Amino acid sequence: MKVTWNSCANQYLFNCFISIRDPRVGGRVKYPLINILTIVLCALIAGCDTWKSIELFAREKNKWLSQFIDLSSGIPTHYTIARVFALIDPNEFENCLMSWIQCITHLISGDVISIDGKTQRGSSHIQGNKKANHIVTAYSAKEEVTLAAVKTPDKTNEIKAIPVLLKKLAIENKIITIDAMGTQKGIANLIRQKQGNYVLALKENHKRFYKKVCRLFDRADEHQYNGMVFKRDQTEGYGHGRIEQRQYTILPMMYLPDVKKTWRDLQTFIRVHAIRHLANGKIEIANRYYISSLPLKSFRKTCFAIREHWQIENGLNYKLDVGLHEDGCPIYRGHAAENLGYMRKIVLKLLNDETSYPGGIAIKRVRAALSTRYLKKVIGF
Repeated sequence: MKVTWNSCANQYLFNCFISIRDPRVGGRVKYPLINILTIVLCALIAGCDTWKSIELFAREKNKWLSQFIDLSSGIPTHYTIARVFALIDPNEFENCLMSWIQCITHLISGDVISIDGKTQRGSSHIQGNKKANHIVTAYSAKEEVTLAAVKTPDKTNEIKAIPVLLKKLAIENKIITIDAMGTQKGIANLIRQKQGNYVLALKENHKRFYKKVCRLFDRADEHQYNGMVFKRDQTEGYGHGRIEQRQYTILPMMYLPDVKKTWRDLQTFIRVHAIRHLANGKIEIANRYYISSLPLKSFRKTCFAIREHWQIENGLNYKLDVGLHEDGCPIYRGHAAENLGYMRKIVLKLLNDETSYPGGIAIKRVRAALSTRYLKKVIGF
């Protein structure tokens, strides 16, 4: 029996696919765009990372795919699939991703949105003099999903990309976390204009400010915080073969009042004293500093936001590289790498949401390749 999109758990995703404009000349199209998008989605879930393997998947699963899409015109070649993905306007794909995410996510007041950049290393090409794409992403660790993304020429352009990204997001009453490159007065101002709160990493790219904050905590240590207003919290975590103990110390704005004029609504300074016990027996000790618009009384939210920020590395970037082989994928022509990057983020969300099989992303893809029943469950057909 022919399955219609109306019976799909992820019907809205396919409605978003249909909204993507076909870049090809009308009247000369043999393979509908929805067919190509569906084939690529299914093949990526099943572990196919190249155009040839995607075509091979479609030919091997022709009968199964025919339940969901009309393949009377046949299976497109890998040349056709590659050409179409190179031509699709990436803004179309981004709008598709954002529309779907807005439908399936439910962010509430106080939720953390982390912003960070990642280079798609496989998207570069020496002979074509093409640099690798650098993508700045807004990520929700709670929902395990990319909320929006912006392409930049390289890592040094992240500062310009972050405001563009923030303008796309509804951040009212959300907590925005950004690493040191995004710790800029204009970015902090924009976050507060949009009624969000910020927790920004502070490093030596703001040399004088960084030294002031370091000296503030050093003096507080010398006086053992006697008579001072402050908050403390402590956590311990285990991962990647190491134990990390973190002590959070939060001081209010009043101890450095002169910087308040330049940093909008700045309320607290935070130091994280981290002690790492490595698997080889070595111990690493480091201090990390942050500034925030959250008040002292919300210190637990501040500490949580700092911990949550690193999930964009572990929950998104790491999984894209290790589970979905993004860095090793040598696709670079036209917009193909960028569009495939958006599709991978959709695939990652689908695989994260499928919890009946307790494996990581890589092993889930193997299972999807071996079992169309499991593949169907991941997609929501």
